[in-house]
This record gives sequence, structure tokens and C-alpha cells, in this order.
Amino acid sequence: MLTSIVNRLKKVKTAKVDKPPTGILDGDSEVDHALDTARLRFLLTCSEGLVPDRPKVKEALLENIKEKNMVAFYIDTCEHGLLTRDESLLSSMKAANAGTLAELEEKEKNMKENHGEIEVMDVLLEISRFFALSGSISDALEAYDKAFALKSCSTGQKIDVILKKLLLGLVWHDNQLVSKSVEESEELMESGGDWDRRNRLKSYRGIHALISRDFEKASEDFLSAIATFTTTELCSYAEFIFYAIMTGIVVLDRVTFKKKIIDSPEVLSVVHEIPNLKEFMNNLYDCNYKGFFESLVKLNQQISTDRYLASHRDWFYREVRILAYVQFLESYKSVTLDSMSSAFGVSKSFLDKELSHFISSGRVSAKIDKVAGVIETSRPNNSNAKYQSIIKHGDVLLNRVQLLSRSINV
Repeated sequence: MLTSIVNRLKKVKTAKVDKPPTGILDGDSEVDHALDTARLRFLLTCSEGLVPDRPKVKEALLENIKEKNMVAFYIDTCEHGLLTRDESLLSSMKAANAGTLAELEEKEKNMKENHGEIEVMDVLLEISRFFALSGSISDALEAYDKAFALKSCSTGQKIDVILKKLLLGLVWHDNQLVSKSVEESEELMESGGDWDRRNRLKSYRGIHALISRDFEKASEDFLSAIATFTTTELCSYAEFIFYAIMTGIVVLDRVTFKKKIIDSPEVLSVVHEIPNLKEFMNNLYDCNYKGFFESLVKLNQQISTDRYLASHRDWFYREVRILAYVQFLESYKSVTLDSMSSAFGVSKSFLDKELSHFISSGRVSAKIDKVAGVIETSRPNNSNAKYQSIIKHGDVLLNRVQLLSRSINV
């Protein structure tokens, strides 16, 4: 999968992905280029075992930077030690950008003097796209804000601008900007967002939730946008399906996962494009736990080299292992360690250590009889658990009320 990502990123230089109309930013693929460049840079932060062709990745990254004269991004990448700073290259990119900016500023001046606000907005958007690539994130945001502030900028056009700012946040890994942009987009949607923009926002919001490790919200947004996916500036459709499966497998119950993921025509149409992904989702549903663990290991490179999933890798592995253990144990009142370790294709010592940890933390309802080598399952009492939760939260609330009353009395 890593090779296919690199090849796809290289193709951006010679071919543009056809996209449906999105409003005032039709044909705007510059930020897409920046996001692809950011993905290449992320690959260089991964271990050599995960990215064996590092020289090719570095070459592709440098070519992407040179193609659009990404000065600020180049400087930041060099400061992080991922590329060696070339002063002659930096000077040539700065000179090229200075010339382009001078032309754009002259064009803006002419539009303000001889044309209307609509033409001025077009130039400001052009300047924004220029800064989104060549300048710093602050330069680009300032330029987008100027276009946003124009009276002629409609609600739909404002939403487009905010989504571009959201993309900038993804490029520069600015989670605060991403979160703020999502909130602003949702507010504007309530006052005039059309169906296409509402649908696109689902994908953006899903990526934001994924970054924030809110897999439940991410799964909800991804699933609702699968049939109408148009945001190719964020990722390919195969990658979008990958995210839908990764989030869905953690939060959806078995029946819902079967209906919305495994049997989904949209998922089936592209799931084969990512090796081992189909086996991963089918093996868990089919109770082929050994195959499930094997496919999980084979997906490690894809997960570990993904900008949005990599930081959640350990958490994700833990959650899906718990999911598999719980699903297996639900079928038995008791089962031997030998039998369960054989079903999962792991050693008894590994399984014993895993289950002991998850049982002690309350994630798996079972007991291990080490003498008899048996795992005894127990069904959790949901009513009792809810009662204990109410008591716990009630005590916390009472303590806070008492503290507040003391403060007021003082």
C-alpha cells in the first residue's frame, strides 16, 4: 500500500483528479498538492522498517516542494531534519514567488480600481491559493480572511473558504485550526449550506473526529458519506473506505457492521484495492480469529504510515483485540487456554498475559483458573453497572456542591 501511495502522489504532478463542482474554488487543486506533500513528509518521520524506499520518498517530497515553490513548507521540513537545506534552491523559489506575488498584487490593484467586488474576490482567492502553497499558514489564513470579509461573498462561498482553511490545518497539522474550521462550517451550514457542501462537510468532519480519536463520530460521518463521496481533495475513495472500516469495526455492533460495511456495495467495489483489508473485516465477522490477527499484522504498515491513524495505532490494536476476545468468549461459559490460544494463533503465555490485563481493567468479563488452565466467562450485570455509575457520579456531584456552598458562604 505504501508504494501505491507514493506512486499516486507522484502522479499529481502530471494528472489532476476530476472532481465535481464545488463552487467558487472549482479547479483549485493547489491545497490538494500541499496535503499530498504533507503526507510524503509524514512518511519520512516513520521508521525505516515501515518505509523501505526512503530515498524515493524524499525525492518525491522535494519534487513536490519545487514544483509549487513551497518555501515555508520547505524551511519547516528542513528545520525538522527531514531534508537538507539548499540555499540556492531556497533563493530561486523565493525569487519566483516574489515575481508571482507582484503580478497578483498588481492584478488586485487593477481590479479594485476598474472592476467590481466579484472580480476583486476572484483575485483575493487566487492570492489565497498562492499563499496556501508558497507562504506560511498565517499568510494564507490572512488572505482567505480578506476574501471571506467581502460583502459579495455568499454563504456558500464562505463555506468553501472555511473548508480550504480546514485543509490548511490538515497540511500543517494544526488541530486547533481544524476544530475551529469545523465549528464555523457547521454554523454557516445552518444558514445556507446546500446539499453538496453539507455532504462534503461530513468527510471533513469525519477526518477531524478521526484525528481527535472520536471513532464513533468519525464512523457516523464516514458511513453517511460513503454513497455520495466527492471530497477527493482529502483522500482517494479507497482510503476513505479504509477509514470507514477502521472506525466502524471498533464502534459498530456485529449486525450493523455486517449491514453497513461488509455487505455495502460501495465498500465491496474498492476494498480489494488495499491488500488484506477485506480479510481483516470478514475474518472477525466469520469468527476466524487466527486469520483476523494475521490480517491485522499485515495491515500494520498501512496503519502506521497513515497521517491520521498512526497516532492511534496502539489504542486501535488494543481495542480490536479486546473486541475479538469478547466476541470469542461470548460463545462459551468456560474454555481452556489451549483451545483459545489455538483459535487465535498465539501462545498460551501471550494470551494469559493479555487476558489478565484486560480482565483486571474491566474490559473483559472473565476469570482465569491458572491451575486448571481454564477461562471462565461471566456475563456483566448491566443494571448493577449502571447503578454503580450513578452512585459514583452522584458522589462527585455532591462533593462539588459542598465545595461551591463553602465558597459562597465565605
